[in-house]
Amino acid sequence: MADCDSTPVRIIAYIMPRTISSALSKCLSGVDGMEIWFERFTRAFFVRQEYELQTGDDMPMEYEGNEEKVQEAAKLFRRLAHLETELVPDKLVYGTVKKELQASTSKYIFAKEGYFAFPDEKTRQYIPGGFKHVFLIRDPCRLFTSYRKAIYQHLTNVGIRTGDAIDEEAFDIGRDDPFMNANEFYKGIVELWKYVRDNVDPDPIVINTDDLLANPAEMLSKFCHLTGLPYSDSLLQWDASPDVTKTWKTGIDDIIELSIAFFETAVYSSGFLPQKPAVPLEKLAPDVRRLVEASMPYFEEINKYKI
Repeated sequence: MADCDSTPVRIIAYIMPRTISSALSKCLSGVDGMEIWFERFTRAFFVRQEYELQTGDDMPMEYEGNEEKVQEAAKLFRRLAHLETELVPDKLVYGTVKKELQASTSKYIFAKEGYFAFPDEKTRQYIPGGFKHVFLIRDPCRLFTSYRKAIYQHLTNVGIRTGDAIDEEAFDIGRDDPFMNANEFYKGIVELWKYVRDNVDPDPIVINTDDLLANPAEMLSKFCHLTGLPYSDSLLQWDASPDVTKTWKTGIDDIIELSIAFFETAVYSSGFLPQKPAVPLEKLAPDVRRLVEASMPYFEEINKYKI
């Protein structure tokens, strides 16, 4: 554990969607001296993915010397995501994110990133040094149920889906999501966890965020103890205003508003909300049920290591 009175504490959390990471980011914003980095590598991943799909060319990992390609990649991503916001190309490459993150002089850093932002050796060389590594997981039934609702609403918001009941029933998150591959969520986070454990941090922290929702005081205290962050019960409640999110380091201005279907509950929260009763497996939508069954072995493997 780091000495929270003198040693900077740097934490990078690898997440799957719907693992309460945005609420945790808002919670940790209450730590004096905290800097939240919100999906900077994740944004670089999506830009890279779209550029390589559309052009068949390799996406540069550094901006300098590759300005034209990166600018084209930014334009392609802007069209895919139906963004009106102008993008800053230099902020959308891995090299810039790592350089800026490691140059921060903040006393505390919490960086949350999609696990999928580091799928290969080309990206993994940009995993920042000097950080404690954390993996957020959640029961697949709850995760996929929540993800199906959020991604369908997001696709409706940006005009990709119609939003009517028939279309929503026909929607399949393993097939119809143009941004992410839900079939790979649990397999992918387990693979990255093993890579980090074997090559970067021999004792990464695993948090089942169902436990965090069930017992916030115990889990937050444990998390702070293991990472060196200062804990107090004041972390259990925070201002419901979303204004603090404007201080977060993001790759795209207004990213919270642009993806409000994913972030609305978290950014307007004032504490960790108790979970609703779980839906029995047999009552889940067919696509969710299929993904739950395929993902459960991976979940059970990593869940054994939760704090």
